[in-house]
Amino acid sequence: MEPDREDRSAGPACLRDAQLWAVDEVLGACQNRALARGEAGLAAAGAPALAAASAALAAACAGLGRSRARAGVGIAETIDDLAVLFAVLGEGEGRQWDPPLQLVGAIAEGWAEESVSQFAHVGCEDPLSGLATLSYLRTRLAEVYREAEQGGTSPAETHRLLVVGLPRRPDPWRRLALPILVGRDLRAAFPGGETLSLAKPGPAIALVPARSDLPLRYARLRRNIQAAFGTQIRMTPLPGRLTEALRLVDELAR
Repeated sequence: MEPDREDRSAGPACLRDAQLWAVDEVLGACQNRALARGEAGLAAAGAPALAAASAALAAACAGLGRSRARAGVGIAETIDDLAVLFAVLGEGEGRQWDPPLQLVGAIAEGWAEESVSQFAHVGCEDPLSGLATLSYLRTRLAEVYREAEQGGTSPAETHRLLVVGLPRRPDPWRRLALPILVGRDLRAAFPGGETLSLAKPGPAIALVPARSDLPLRYARLRRNIQAAFGTQIRMTPLPGRLTEALRLVDELAR
């Protein structure tokens, strides 16, 4: 974008700068842009309105999350709604806008508040990320080993575990958003019957079949996750016995 065009669009430009910021920092970004153009009056006079707009954005996102949960829409699709909204807003300037993490957190919190009681009864999914619990992963492992015994195969040959590290972030919004976004990437890479779980507060662990396309899927997922979140992902084979597999999961979950 040419500099003169960017100067005429302080609002959208500050949102682009704030892609990974908290929403309340949008106010500072907009004020700095106004001051840089010599518009000190705008920077001062617009502060209350900008602060109110930031708060309203977060409240609106929380409301959208609650509404989507009531409609039975999953957390990944709900966050996609927000991403689509920002993508549409950015089309006019030919830019790809990403929603700030505080808005992602707000929509996720709204969704979780509305649906947490439902998930509590189900008991096999983390309400915020939509990933399965570690207990469910252990159940699936037992099923895989029983099936392998009946079929005369070995899980060490037919399945793999993918482990995505979720490092602790100092910013609470980043801590909230990371498992949600990693879960969305895992579901995009493995949209079938794979078991995608979350070992809170540890990593995400996926149980996936060792099909011929797994190396390509894994390479794409690793590239995307490392580029977007700076976190590590690795793939490990299953051991020969169920007891060893359960012990391995416990070690990975720490």
